Amino acid sequence: MLATLAISATGGFLFSLAGVPAAWIAGGMLAVAATTLAGFDSDMPTPLRDLVFLVLGVIAGTGVNPATIHQMVSWPISFVILVVTVFLVALSGYVFFSRFCGWDRNSALFASLPGALSFVLAAAEMTNADMRRVAVAQSLRLIVLLEALPAAAWISGIHPSGMPSRTDAPVIPLELLLLYALGAVGGLILNRLRIPGGIMLGGLTVAAVLYVSGAVTTAVPTWILVPALIGLGAVAGCRLRPEDRHLLKSTLASASGAFVVAVVISAAGAGLVTWLLGVPIEQTFMAFAPGALEALTILAFTLHIDPAYVAAHHVVRFMVLAFSVPLIARWLMRLDASDAARAEAQAAGSGKG
Repeated sequence: MLATLAISATGGFLFSLAGVPAAWIAGGMLAVAATTLAGFDSDMPTPLRDLVFLVLGVIAGTGVNPATIHQMVSWPISFVILVVTVFLVALSGYVFFSRFCGWDRNSALFASLPGALSFVLAAAEMTNADMRRVAVAQSLRLIVLLEALPAAAWISGIHPSGMPSRTDAPVIPLELLLLYALGAVGGLILNRLRIPGGIMLGGLTVAAVLYVSGAVTTAVPTWILVPALIGLGAVAGCRLRPEDRHLLKSTLASASGAFVVAVVISAAGAGLVTWLLGVPIEQTFMAFAPGALEALTILAFTLHIDPAYVAAHHVVRFMVLAFSVPLIARWLMRLDASDAARAEAQAAGSGKG
C-alpha cells in the first residue's frame, strides 16, 4: 500500500513539474498502472479508498456556488439527453466489439457499458462473458479518459492550478473539523442507503450546503488536497492487475476503437445540451464522459468545472446502468441457454444420422 502511494506521488509530482492540469491524478494513475502491468502488485485497501473519497468529496463540495443552484432547473432536460446518450454508447460499443473485433456477444455487450464497473462485472460473471477481457477493456477506457482530458486541456491552453479549493480564504481549524465531521456523517448515510458513490456524494452535498449557506468559509489546505489526489491516482491505477498485461495486446486496439466511438457519441450529446441550454461545453462533456463517478467529479473540480453538475449526471448514468445491467444479464443467460439447447439438439441429430 505504501509503495503504491509512493509510486502515485512520484508520477503526480513529475506531471506537476511539467505543468499538466490535474497532474496529481493523471500522473499518479499512469505511474501506478504502468508499474502494475510491469508486475508490481499494487494495493489500495477499501477503508483507505473510502477515506480518499470522503476527503475529496468534501473538497469538491467547496467548488459549488449559488450559480449551481440556479442552473439546477435545466438539469432534468440534460438528464434525459444523457440517458439517450448512454444507450447509444452501449449499442455502438456492442456493434464495434462484436462486428469489427470478433468478440463474443456477452463480452462485447458488457465491455461496451459506460461505467458502473462493479455492477457490470457482477452481472458478467453470471454469463459466459470473458471476465478479464471485460475488466481490462473497462479499465483501459477510464485510464485513457483520465489521461486524455487533462492532456486536451493542456494542449488547448487551459492551465488551471489544480488547487482551486478556496486558497484565498484563511484556514479555520474548527470549521475544517466541523466540515469533515458532518461530511463523514453524510457519506455514511448515503453509503448505507446504497447511493452510488455515496461516500463521496455525502461529503460533497454536506460541504456544498455549508459553503453556499455561508455557515463555513474555511479553505481546505493543500496538505489535505494533494495527498487525497495522490490517493485517487493510486485507486484508479489499481484497476489493472499484473496478469492483465497478457491481455493488453489483444485488447488494447479493440478497447481504443470502442473508446473513440464512445467519446464521439458522448461529445455529440454534450454538444446538444450546450446548444439547447447554454451550459459550457467543457462542463457538459465532463458530465457525459463515459467514466467513473468519483474520478471524473474530482477531475472536473481540479479543472475548475462545476463538480455538482458532473456528479449529478454520473449518478444518473450509474442508476440507469444499475437497473439495466441485471435485465441484460438475464436476457443473455436465456440466450446462452437457448444456444446450448440448440447445440445439444444438433449434436443429438448428427449422432442419430
